[in-house]
This record gives sequence, structure tokens and C-alpha cells, in this order.
Amino acid sequence: MPSNPKIERNKQTVRRLFDEVINTGHLELCGRYLAADRVDYQDYGTPPGSANGHDGFQRTLGAFLEGFPDLHLTIDFIIADEDRLAAYVTTEGTHTGSFMGALATGKRFSVTGADIFAFNEEGLVSQHWGAFNTLGMLMQLGLAPIAG
Repeated sequence: MPSNPKIERNKQTVRRLFDEVINTGHLELCGRYLAADRVDYQDYGTPPGSANGHDGFQRTLGAFLEGFPDLHLTIDFIIADEDRLAAYVTTEGTHTGSFMGALATGKRFSVTGADIFAFNEEGLVSQHWGAFNTLGMLMQLGLAPIAG
């Protein structure tokens, strides 16, 4: 089956967003891959709309990088059509800074989640939906009780 140029473009956009922006901590480069009016529908526990646009992206990911300076996201696989792309992602990091009001534990976490992206005509991410295993992360960091 021949590849679709639009789908391949979208895959590269997301891979580069992860590799060149998030995993390097260069959040100021997000405009290369995100639309300025990007809407983020993921619930980060912050007021609705606070993660929108470039500033919201930098603020949200900046909080993660403050708590986990070695934060690393790995795309395990991607499923895409012409309008949307879904990525199953492993997120890892070591809690060496303050995060969500919790002082550093020095512990490492590794959880999986899913991100869904929509793109505008220029090929920039215009919308984002996500599911992140916050409870799994907090349990691994010793910040949430483990049932037993």
C-alpha cells in the first residue's frame, strides 16, 4: 500500500515535537510543530484552557520538566489517518524537582498513555487529547498509597 504524504507529514511532526522539543527541554521551539491557537483537551488538573496555545504548552510541559528534568517520552506506536494521529507513549523520568506541590523523591517512574493529535492545513498540531497514567506515576514515586 503506498504511503500517504499527509499522514507521513503528520507522523514526522509528532516525532519531531517529541524528539526536538519535549525530550530536549527546548519548549520554546514548540511553534515549529504546534499551531499558535492549538486547543488542548487533556485534563491536567489545571483550569480549562490553561494548556492551550504555545504559552499553555510551555507552562504545562515546563511544570513536568521542573519536577523531572530527565523527562523522556518514547512513541511506542502510531496509528493515523488523514485527519488525526494517535500515539501510544511511554513516559519516564526521575523526580528530582518539585512537582504538583511534592518535593523531590529521587524516584524514577515509567508509565504509558495515549495522545491524539489533529492537524491544520499547514501540518501543525491544532488539537490535542491525551490520557496519562497519573496514578501509576504517583504510586511509583511513593506519593500515592498502593492498595494491598
